[in-house]
Amino acid sequence: MTFPGLDRIEALARNLDSWQRELAGKMTELEDSSAEGVSDSGLVRVTAAADGTIVSTEVNARAMRLDSYTLAEEFTAAAKRAQEAAAARVRELVGEVMADAPGGGRPAESSRPAAASQLPDDRPDWY
Repeated sequence: MTFPGLDRIEALARNLDSWQRELAGKMTELEDSSAEGVSDSGLVRVTAAADGTIVSTEVNARAMRLDSYTLAEEFTAAAKRAQEAAAARVRELVGEVMADAPGGGRPAESSRPAAASQLPDDRPDWY
């Protein structure tokens, strides 16, 4: 007797080691990654780590001519851009890992039972 899913399970098991190595490499890449954000004027540059932590700032000497309110806005804009870029990089790396994961290319099946989708419209989903 053969089991229809057995070949698929065996193939996944054979590929698991290489996928784990790839995952470890992506995790290292993620830990080492950072992103930069620059203010509109270009006078303030901020670097953020993958987790959004600000790791460095650079202020052009001309920024010292700005009033404190404007300088604060420059820092805020640069930091926000750096954190957004870091988050985008994380999403990109996670997306690559998930696409390469065993079974990652398959569309997700609905977690909702088939009978639940046949409920009359006036009933809540949880009914």
